[in-house]
Amino acid sequence: MSGRFRFVGFSILAGLVGAVLIGRLVQLQIVGREEYLERANGNRLRIILTPAPRGVIRDRNGQILATSRLSYAVTLYPLKLTKATTEDVIARLGKLLAMDPAEIRDKWRKNGALARPVRIKQDIDAATIAVIAEHQRQLPGVSLEPITIRYYPRGPFLSHVLGYTGEITDAELEEFSDQGYRAGDIIGKTGIEKVFDQDLRGEPGREQIEVDARGKPMRILASVPPVPGKDLTLTIDANLQAVAEAGLAGHRGSCVVLDPNNGDVLALASAPSYDPNWFAGRISPALWKQLNGPDRPLLDRAIGSVYPPGSIFKIVTHAAAMEGGFANWNSHWHSTGVFYLGSRVFHDWKPGGFGYVDFKQALVWSIDTVYYELGLRMGGDRLARYARALGLGRPTGIVLPHEAHGLVPDSQWKEDRFHQRWYPGESVNMSIGQGYTQVSPVQAAVMMSTVANGGTVLRPKLTKPPSDDEKDNPQPPDEGVNPRNWKPDTWRMLHTALAEVISRGTGTVAKLPGITVAGKTGSAQSRNGAAQKTHGWFVCYAPVEHPRIAIAAMMENAGHGGSTAGPVAAAVLKRYFGVGEFAATRSATASAPIKGAGTNIGD
Repeated sequence: MSGRFRFVGFSILAGLVGAVLIGRLVQLQIVGREEYLERANGNRLRIILTPAPRGVIRDRNGQILATSRLSYAVTLYPLKLTKATTEDVIARLGKLLAMDPAEIRDKWRKNGALARPVRIKQDIDAATIAVIAEHQRQLPGVSLEPITIRYYPRGPFLSHVLGYTGEITDAELEEFSDQGYRAGDIIGKTGIEKVFDQDLRGEPGREQIEVDARGKPMRILASVPPVPGKDLTLTIDANLQAVAEAGLAGHRGSCVVLDPNNGDVLALASAPSYDPNWFAGRISPALWKQLNGPDRPLLDRAIGSVYPPGSIFKIVTHAAAMEGGFANWNSHWHSTGVFYLGSRVFHDWKPGGFGYVDFKQALVWSIDTVYYELGLRMGGDRLARYARALGLGRPTGIVLPHEAHGLVPDSQWKEDRFHQRWYPGESVNMSIGQGYTQVSPVQAAVMMSTVANGGTVLRPKLTKPPSDDEKDNPQPPDEGVNPRNWKPDTWRMLHTALAEVISRGTGTVAKLPGITVAGKTGSAQSRNGAAQKTHGWFVCYAPVEHPRIAIAAMMENAGHGGSTAGPVAAAVLKRYFGVGEFAATRSATASAPIKGAGTNIGD
C-alpha cells in the first residue's frame, strides 16, 4: 500500500513538473515570443539612424550662409544594459563626458524605457572619442555614431536672421510630437532655422546592423538612405549685409535695407551680435550671462526693439498736412526758434529759428516749430491714422519670430490705457516723433519703401521665391488714408523735399555723385531723457527717379542721426551703387570698417 501510494505521489509530482515545463515552453515560444525575440535581436541587431544633412541656406547670390559638418555623438542602447550594469555605465559615461550622471539617467529614463537608442551627447571632441573607443568593453550599450552639426561658416554674420539650432526640449517635443520629432532631435530655435525647420531638417536614414557580443559592427543587413533637407535661398545680399554690420560694429543699433519694388530684405543687421556656432555645444554659464547682459546680443534690434522715431516722423506729419489741406507748396512760416502753447514753450533744435521759410524748407531743415503748429492743428488722431497707413506702429509681417508691435497712440488708446483725455501738447510732441510713439527699424524701412514706391505698403520678404506667409501684403488699417490714393502733389512734395535733405539739408552725409538720394535724419530722446544721448536715425531711398533701395539705420544712444546712423546708410548706398571706396569691388564681399564721414547740422 505504501509503495502504491508513493508511486501515485511521484506520478502527481512528475505531472506537475511537466505541466510547469510545458507552461514555460508555451510562454517562451508562444505568449512571450515577440518579447524574447526582440531581446535576442537587441543583443544581435542595432538600428542606427543615419543623420540627414540639414538644408543649406544661401544668400541671393549663392553665398553659403549655413551648412552642416560631420561630427560624432555618444548613443546609449538600453537593450544592452542590465540592472547590474546600468549604474556603472552611467557613472563611467558621466566621468568621460564631464556630465552629471543624473542628467544621463534622466535622458535614459525618458527614452530608454522604450528600448530606443538614446543620444547622450553630441559633437564630442577627438580626445573623448579615443577614450570611449579604448574603454568600449567597460561600456556595454555605448556607441559612437556619426551625426551632422549645423555650421555657420561666417560665425556671427547675419546671426539674428539665421538663428541657431539645438536639441529639442521636453516642451518642444510635446508641442511638435505629431510632426515626427523624437527625443534628441535637433530643431531650429530662432530665426530662419526655426521658421523653416520642417523644410530644412530632412528625414534621417536607417541602417540595421548586426553586431558581435562586444557590440562591434559585423555587417549591414538593411539600409534606407537619409533624405536631405531642402536648401533655402534668402533675399539677403551678403555684400550689403557685410557693410551694414561693419558700420554697426562696436555700437548698439541696426540697419534694414529693402527693395521698395517687391519688399525683398537686402540686409538686416543688428548689433551687437553673437556666433550661432556656440549653440552647437554647451553654453557656459559665463557666456550665457554675457548673452543676456546689458548689451543683449541675442536681441534682434532691427525687428524686436522699438524706439521713439524723432524727426523721421516728420515725413508722416508732412504727408498728413498735404493730404488734409493744412499746408501746401505756398505755405510759409516765420521760424523764431520757439512755439508757445499756453504757458508752455516748445523749442526748435536751432536757437533763433530759420526766419521766413516755406513748407518744403521745413522738411529740408527739419524745422520743429512748423511741425509743432501743424500737429496742434491736425491733432493726434489724424497723425496716428497717417502713421499707421505708412506702416508704423503695427507689425510688418516679416516671417521672423518675435517682431515688436510698436505703438502709434491716439485719444482712444490714451483713454483705454490711462483713463485720461488727449491733450493738445501731446499732439505737438507727436508731430516730431516724441511722446508715446514707438517704432521699430523695420517699420521705418517699410515707411521709406512706401514713400519710395509711391504708396504701396509691402511686406518684408526674406526668401526667394517668397514663402506662402510672405506673399500677401498687409492691408491698410484705415482705407480712408490709404497711401495708394494720395494726391500726386503730396508725393511730388515728399520726393522733392527729401531729396533736398540729402543734397543741402541735414543729411548730406549720404550725398552720392550722379545719384539722387532722398532721406531724413532723426534724433529721438530716449526714455531716460537727458541722462543719455539721443537715439540716432537715418532713413533714405535712391535713386529718387526710379527707387531701387530703401534704408533705415538706427544707433542707440549715439547722438544725432546725421553723424551716427548716417554713415552706416551712406556706406550701404555706396556699396549698392558701386561708388567711392566700393567703385572697383562691387561684386566682392565688403568687410572693411566704414571710413570717417563729415558732420551734419541739425538732427
